[in-house]
Amino acid sequence: MKIEKISKDEGYVEITEEEYLEDLASGLCEDEVLKPGRHKFIRGGFLKRHPNFNPATVETVVHISLGLDLDVLKYFKQLARETNADSYETIIRQALREAMEKAQPTRQVVTEHQALIENPEFIEAVAERVRKLSKKSSTKPVSKKPSHPKARRRAA
Repeated sequence: MKIEKISKDEGYVEITEEEYLEDLASGLCEDEVLKPGRHKFIRGGFLKRHPNFNPATVETVVHISLGLDLDVLKYFKQLARETNADSYETIIRQALREAMEKAQPTRQVVTEHQALIENPEFIEAVAERVRKLSKKSSTKPVSKKPSHPKARRRAA
């Protein structure tokens, strides 16, 4: 591959037939490799051609390595076969998404509680309530006599 830089934002890449065939032999698809010839590249050209592109709206799939129990893997593979799904990975992603969406209300409650805990006005209101309740309970007379008859005999 020969690279010729014209300016900081422009350049040419030259691909030979051998490089093209090597890329295909390595397992890349035809639409994933540059065809033989000279190709001009312009930095920022994608955004010029797609001015309404918003990367935040693109659904991204991240490839990870994840260990699963064999029975779990077999279950999702069988489920994919039964439902004619594209792949068992799709079924697993759907199950994880459902679990995530189901947990959202719980997480929102935790977040709301956390917001209350971090709110000084709320903490002061709770403290004031505790002080009032403490004063009420301290004004009640406390009986020193045991309430149970057997306990009175033992105390005597």
